[in-house]
Amino acid sequence: MSKLTKMMLLPVSLTLGLAGCMGIGPNKTYVLTTTSFNYAPNYQAYMVMMNGEEMGGGFGGATKRSGVILGQQNITWGEGNSDRKHKAINVVNLTKEDLKNKRYLAVHLYPDDSVEITTSNDLPDPTQKGLDWMKHLREQNKQLLNKKYKK
Repeated sequence: MSKLTKMMLLPVSLTLGLAGCMGIGPNKTYVLTTTSFNYAPNYQAYMVMMNGEEMGGGFGGATKRSGVILGQQNITWGEGNSDRKHKAINVVNLTKEDLKNKRYLAVHLYPDDSVEITTSNDLPDPTQKGLDWMKHLREQNKQLLNKKYKK
């Protein structure tokens, strides 16, 4: 490679390197206020992590400023009453459009270990899907208790 070619490539490579470091382009990190909602009534979720970054929790009652990146999200969490660790069974991808001009991100943890991510400009609410899960599981538990104590 000639000296002239190297001199012409240097500014281009420096610019691309700086773009990645500055959060320009596909590696951009968005900072949002995050929370999580756990719809499994048999445990409290803790240490909800998305790509290694801790999310807020407490059924939307606790928030945290978290760095969020684009692309595939690796979501894990633990149970407050055991050593069990959970990992999302589905893949969630975030795009630039999902995060553009948004202030809040919520991770919704469903009892089957599937997850959903919602974004908004106001404090997030539980999803109807999650509320339906909770209602179903509570009714199921109530029926089991009634059968147990009727014997």
